[in-house]
Amino acid sequence: MIATLGYVVPELFHFPGCEKFTNGLGALNTIPMEGLVSLFGFVAFHEIAVKPRVNGMGDYDLGFGSEFLENCDDTEIKRRQTAERNNGRLAMMAIFGMLVQDQIFGMSPFKLMRETGLWGPN
Repeated sequence: MIATLGYVVPELFHFPGCEKFTNGLGALNTIPMEGLVSLFGFVAFHEIAVKPRVNGMGDYDLGFGSEFLENCDDTEIKRRQTAERNNGRLAMMAIFGMLVQDQIFGMSPFKLMRETGLWGPN
């Protein structure tokens, strides 16, 4: 879900000094090497440092909201987990669709809509 949000926000806002960066898949080519190193370093640090909670709800319980499920019965927990999985799957399909459209047309979906209209070129 954050990936979809991160794909949309650069269309509307750029930090000062980052105006020349392209959006969508083109952003991968505009990131300087220092940025890539810091990105991969942060991901590696996160994978090493963040561990599941002791007495958590499973191997992937990192404590991000699972404490709200402690007083729920098993059917409510199962319903909420199913809803969260389904929302995650929908978000994955959304970002995948935006990336495929970016690859096919060579520009982000929002830039394509601005230049050719909502329904594409005539």
